[in-house]
Amino acid sequence: MSGGELSKTAGRYLSAILLVSAREGRPAKTGEVADRLDVDPATVTERMADFAERGLVDYERYEGATLTGDGETVTRELMWKRCLVENFTTDDLGLDGVDTDSIGGALSEEAARALKRHIDHPCTGRCSAPDADFAECCPDYQISR
Repeated sequence: MSGGELSKTAGRYLSAILLVSAREGRPAKTGEVADRLDVDPATVTERMADFAERGLVDYERYEGATLTGDGETVTRELMWKRCLVENFTTDDLGLDGVDTDSIGGALSEEAARALKRHIDHPCTGRCSAPDADFAECCPDYQISR
């Protein structure tokens, strides 16, 4: 499965699971993900179950969710592409309000690597969040949020 096979919303949920679990050092609880995304916890529960069926998360009710190896690979790829697009549109083009989630999710790996060659971006091929220089490339996904 590649990042292009997931919806923009699915990418947001998976990114939130990654960042919450990284910050807390344990599975991301439904309420924590809901707070981060400003959605209803019941919606998060439904998404977690769907992601578990697809092999993207390990989810146990009342315990929370962590990304599987495949889930983490897909999520970090999506986050990297989204950050590339944000860097390019903001820093190089001077544009604000661009739907970087949709554009990033639509980029093929080849297109993302070509874009990477033309912009100054700290990550190479996958997002390194929550490492120190992650804040430089994509501030709205910072784990302190």
